[in-house]
Amino acid sequence: MGDLVDVPVRGIRNTTQHEAHLSLWRGLIDARLVLPVLPDVQLAAPAPPPEALPYVEPPPDTYTQFFDGYRAAHGQYPEERIDAMIQCESSWRLDPGGSHLGLSQFDPGTWATVSAITGFADPYNAFHQGWNTATWASLVDPGTSAGWPLCWHAIEW
Repeated sequence: MGDLVDVPVRGIRNTTQHEAHLSLWRGLIDARLVLPVLPDVQLAAPAPPPEALPYVEPPPDTYTQFFDGYRAAHGQYPEERIDAMIQCESSWRLDPGGSHLGLSQFDPGTWATVSAITGFADPYNAFHQGWNTATWASLVDPGTSAGWPLCWHAIEW
């Protein structure tokens, strides 16, 4: 590109060609910074809120289901003791409605053994957990901690 040479611009007094170009560019730059005026456009109305949320089943009562399974399997210990043992083993109460794998902290091998005996194999099903807890507790020698080594004392009050 060649050098700019200041040449007088016809019709504009005391203005060179270079100044005319700068003036033109300044005008374009300024025009870009100005927001265009938009015509009034009616916006769509916001969607109304749903009339009612879809019905959602409350979580099952895990505590009740667990002890239904425990009683159905003729669990030999009072429910309060089993609840205390589970709370000790897993630091988790039966009440919140959630599920905890191997609620009573079954080792996977122990769960597989007890499930093979009882036929209740779903570790997320509270009834199965209760049934299997009762079965496993009945297989452990009374007075030993073989079933739940850290928290058997919760059962042996």
